[in-house]
Amino acid sequence: MSRNLRLEWIEAGSLSENPANWRKHSPEQLQSVKDLLQDPDVGWAGACLYNERTKRLIDGHARKTVSDPSTPIPVLVGDWSEEAERKILITLDPVGTMANGDPDAYAALVAQVNAESLWVRDLIHNTQAALNDAQEEEEAVEEPGEPSAALPQMEIQPFEHHDYLMLIFHNEQDFQQACERLSIKKVAITYPGGHTKVGLGRCVDGAKAVRILTGEAKQ
Repeated sequence: MSRNLRLEWIEAGSLSENPANWRKHSPEQLQSVKDLLQDPDVGWAGACLYNERTKRLIDGHARKTVSDPSTPIPVLVGDWSEEAERKILITLDPVGTMANGDPDAYAALVAQVNAESLWVRDLIHNTQAALNDAQEEEEAVEEPGEPSAALPQMEIQPFEHHDYLMLIFHNEQDFQQACERLSIKKVAITYPGGHTKVGLGRCVDGAKAVRILTGEAKQ
């Protein structure tokens, strides 16, 4: 059923913010939004979302915040119950983040854009880094049901038995000291497909650790 959604230009200062809004905007994010709105090539490329039944914003709090209170801004006005308003609040952003990003496509798009604002350039950089990290994690995860081919030497043999302890460090100094004494160094692991990741070799032979710790205790 149509909600008679319509576009209106309303003074920013007259729009009441939603007390149930769970999105928190950092100063850096607000500055990025402001720079984009003031960019002569971009300006308003979207609109705020307003519920005329409850007289509250549903989306667009950041854009409303950085706008001059007396300036009319574009607002999509609809009519929803309070229950529907809450449902929109909890799903509007999360649904958008469910989409997978293509870092190569994003990089190609970035290469064609001239971003003068420092805040916008930082936003682009962080987005690209997040897309790259997500792709690396996806490539590192093996398909369910496939036998592990990454570290066959770690497979337990019939005559073997592995026990382990977990050590928790509450500060960086203690962690670094433990790494130094137990000779824990950075190692590179190559996954199927040739993808390599570098991290700390945090698997230490127990007997070796006991010899090191016992030797230190006797000193």
